[in-house]
Amino acid sequence: MALALADTDEDVLLKAYKLETQDAVTWSEATPADGDGDLTVGAGGGGGGGGATSGTGTGTGTGSATPNHLTSLAEQSDPLGLRPHLGHVRDLNPALRSNILLSSKQFDSKLFLSSVHPDATFADLSRGVRFLRQSVEQRSEALKVLVEQNFDRFVAVKATTDGVYREMKESDDGPLRDDSDYGAKELKELLAAASAKADQVFTPLLENSLKTLKLRSTLGVFERSKFFFNLPGTLSENIEAGRYDVALRDYKKGKFFLESKPGQLFAFNVPAAQSGDPTARGTLRQQEQQQRIFAKVWDAVEGTMQQMQARLFAMIQEPRRSVEDQEKTIELLLELNPKEDPVAVFLESQRNHMRSLMKKVYDSATKRMQAYAIQEMMPLDEKDKARNLQACIRLLQTHSKNFDKLHGWEHWKAIQDMVRSLSEVICQIMPSFWRIAKDHASGRLERGQGATNASLSPSNNKLSPGSSGSGTPNADRLNAQSRAWAMEALDSYVSILSQFFSLTDVAIIGRQPLSPLPRWVPKDSCSVSAAHWMRGILLELDESVQEICGLNVGGGSANASLKNLLANARFNMTEVLCNLWESDAAIFHMLEDWSLDTDAPSTTLFLRDLALFWRNNSREAFLIAGGKAADIQSRELSIAPEFTGRIKASFLNGLYTFLDGLVQLAFSEYDPLDPTTSTSEKVFADTKVSIDVRELDARILLGVTNIDHLRRTVLPSLFQQLTDSLHVKMHEDLKTVEEVAQQLDGILFDDYVKRKSDIISDILREGILSSGVNWSTIPKPSEVHPFIYNALLAMVQVHAQVRAVAKPLVNRTITALLELLAEVTYECFMEVPRFGMGGMLQATLEIEFVHQTLAQYVSKEAEQRLNKVYALLSSKFQRSNSSRSGNAAEEAELIRVELEAVKKTLSASRRMTALEYLCFRPVKSSRSIKKTS
Repeated sequence: MALALADTDEDVLLKAYKLETQDAVTWSEATPADGDGDLTVGAGGGGGGGGATSGTGTGTGTGSATPNHLTSLAEQSDPLGLRPHLGHVRDLNPALRSNILLSSKQFDSKLFLSSVHPDATFADLSRGVRFLRQSVEQRSEALKVLVEQNFDRFVAVKATTDGVYREMKESDDGPLRDDSDYGAKELKELLAAASAKADQVFTPLLENSLKTLKLRSTLGVFERSKFFFNLPGTLSENIEAGRYDVALRDYKKGKFFLESKPGQLFAFNVPAAQSGDPTARGTLRQQEQQQRIFAKVWDAVEGTMQQMQARLFAMIQEPRRSVEDQEKTIELLLELNPKEDPVAVFLESQRNHMRSLMKKVYDSATKRMQAYAIQEMMPLDEKDKARNLQACIRLLQTHSKNFDKLHGWEHWKAIQDMVRSLSEVICQIMPSFWRIAKDHASGRLERGQGATNASLSPSNNKLSPGSSGSGTPNADRLNAQSRAWAMEALDSYVSILSQFFSLTDVAIIGRQPLSPLPRWVPKDSCSVSAAHWMRGILLELDESVQEICGLNVGGGSANASLKNLLANARFNMTEVLCNLWESDAAIFHMLEDWSLDTDAPSTTLFLRDLALFWRNNSREAFLIAGGKAADIQSRELSIAPEFTGRIKASFLNGLYTFLDGLVQLAFSEYDPLDPTTSTSEKVFADTKVSIDVRELDARILLGVTNIDHLRRTVLPSLFQQLTDSLHVKMHEDLKTVEEVAQQLDGILFDDYVKRKSDIISDILREGILSSGVNWSTIPKPSEVHPFIYNALLAMVQVHAQVRAVAKPLVNRTITALLELLAEVTYECFMEVPRFGMGGMLQATLEIEFVHQTLAQYVSKEAEQRLNKVYALLSSKFQRSNSSRSGNAAEEAELIRVELEAVKKTLSASRRMTALEYLCFRPVKSSRSIKKTS
């Protein structure tokens, strides 16, 4: 059977079960038809090549088949025998396919012929009819054979069924015997036992239920008093849950019923009594007993409300609750009508809390700062101060600018924490204090009065100093007391800060010279870190002053005191910054490590640090003085003249001190702040040229170039920044500072030139006066004396040194040396009594040699001095006897001839020394080179 189903096509299977599709969800009932049992045979006949089933069948089930276990429709043979199989049917529409299958209830012979055999001839169809008839006959015969072959099985099944029935009927324990009640006897016995057990279990429950009903009917009498008797419990629950408004509402409701409608609470006051029945009111004893019960309950209620009142009073004395919560709590207490005024209790507790907190904060901060002051008792030396200043400047070059871990940072942070904590105390407590005081003054939180539009208007402010009381005496007394307490707290805040910072009024101290550093400043602080911390302190102070001024405490009388505190603190810290600024300027030159700046040739990175330091201090001073970052480019002055005077004076004094330090730096030995990371060998960028800053000449030359760059570039920028921020005229001050810088430049440069010129002067004096040359008798010149070469070679060495260290100073240095050389030559020739023809020509040759060799460095001053030398030679030239006798023309001709010879000698000497003195030749520009080419 299973094999037969495995070979059955899905369409045949659908037909057998009277289904139209494999996805059917319901069965359709159909009457049995002939051939229902022929599924297997039909399938087999189809497979045998001869027949096809035409029977139908019925069945019930889920109506789904598994196509993977059935033979596909395309493999079925043609029932007419005209085709080997129905392979082309797979391409047809499924709806059409169900109409051409022999097993389908919707089978249509015409549609089958037109779809499967559209091109069949009459002869083909006749042959197909014969084939179909033979197939049907063969299937009928097969069914007969099947019955004959399986007859013994049918008989065996019948015998087995009869045996099973006989055993169930006749055996002792068979379910169908007569005394077993058809097998239900045991089940009935079990049900009876379960019923008895249920009666045993549920009878007490039913009895208790009956008692409950009786009790409920009894309690119904007291239903009118249910709320009252439950009131102590509900009040306790609401209080524990924090629902104080609900508890107050229930309390007022119970009090209303007890005082206004007691009849609704009494158990005997039923409608019958209200209608006039005297027996319904109960006995007098019952009424008295009932009143005692209600009185006891109400005492419990009052006790609970007293506990709630105590809890609410404790809550309004908590300092950190929001003002909205405090207002609600005070309103609840006013509803309870306590003996004490909750507003007075709140204000006094806040006042005491402010006083204690400010004292605690100040005492704690003072102890911390005293401990830090003890640690700072050992002063820093100048090198340590310079290192601290250098670390601050390095921080300015970063984006973080975190000044923690620097010298004195803990002390500064303790000061800032103290100001922040004091400000937090006054800013957290004073707003709630003043708001409650204003609400009370307006009548909103006054006993027995509610808030009205008139009482809440700004004009009805009873806390103003000049306002007259219009409420009750107690209310007026509390208003005056709250105003006094508020002013006391603010005065205490101002007094603590003024005492700590040693503040003096700006109008008084502003007319005096710069004050020394106050004691509160951490010892050995640098101006950069101090400015950072002081700006943070002033920011905390400014925010708190703005917030408190916004409250308009005391009608605004406290605002002037707070603003004066802020102004005095700003001026005090401006003076602190100015003091530290000038102190740092005195040691700033120690930060110079002679590292060369690649962007500004022949200068050091030290100037960048200077510009950064000065700009930062100028900006910080502007902000500390009360300026805003957005106001720097504004034309309106945002700070007072007293501040600008202090800042400008320290700005200039610091520059003068710094410039003096530059001279000291150049003449001092090389002593870097960190010898482990600094080296005296400084290499120019992109070159292999290095200089040793341990040499005095290198330090002086770099000092001169630094001063020149400072005067030309850095100072104008710094002065312009201060002019833009403070709106002060700095033009004359800039000129003065530039003149001082020029003087210092001259000091350094003259020192260098003097030492080099002394070497050249010694060579010239030795050669002219001490070398044994008799200038009156020496023969005509044939070459330049060696001492001239030596003097020029000395200048070559100077040229090389200056060009290596400070190239922009080459022209200035050689020009200055040439001027001194000409002056020394003149002085030496002044000591020569007279010059003969040879001596005059020799001196002329040598002076002209120097003149032409250093032609590009000849200034007007040098030209004048050289002309003086020529004039001196002419005046000391001893003329011959012929010239004295009047033959001047012959002598002039002779001198002309000799000078021509001197020119040749000069030219030859120039050619011979061209390589040695190549550095003195003018450098051709790129344009001139292109033109020459």
